[in-house]
Amino acid sequence: LITLSGYPSLHSGVLNEGGLFGERQGWHLPGFDTSNWTTRDLIEGLPDSKAGVGFFVTTFNLTVTQGSDVPMSFTFEEPLGQPYRALLFVNGWMMGKRVGNLGPQSKFIVHEGILDYNGVNTVAVALWSMTPGVPVTPDLQLSIDNVYDGGVGGIVTNNPPWSNVGRV
Repeated sequence: LITLSGYPSLHSGVLNEGGLFGERQGWHLPGFDTSNWTTRDLIEGLPDSKAGVGFFVTTFNLTVTQGSDVPMSFTFEEPLGQPYRALLFVNGWMMGKRVGNLGPQSKFIVHEGILDYNGVNTVAVALWSMTPGVPVTPDLQLSIDNVYDGGVGGIVTNNPPWSNVGRV
């Protein structure tokens, strides 16, 4: 019998979390306070092209018309070949892993229910730059893949918010 009592996120469970310090601290979860962080765009990579891991977090609002089905994706649009790896988190859920110098996946579909189609959304990227002195410039974009009439409707988001429970 496996119990998750005391585990920081009972919503997503242990398989959504990795071993990075930022994941254990919940930096990828909605509501984590990044107000004292240095502002830096993901496309700038890590300072001075150093090797290492950095976390990038942003929030944005969506307003999608009721009665529409609007599939959306996050896409890394930089050229293949840069020596980095990235973990993509959307509203606390790990939605994909990008290997910049191998590929092949650069597009990550995120469905309604993970994305709040009428509210605030949090996107976090754990960027691991693997080679010192080599700039990496991940260019992550949210795109609308299509718009269809007659959305499912009634989809409720249940994304895990940040709390300090279980954080050390």
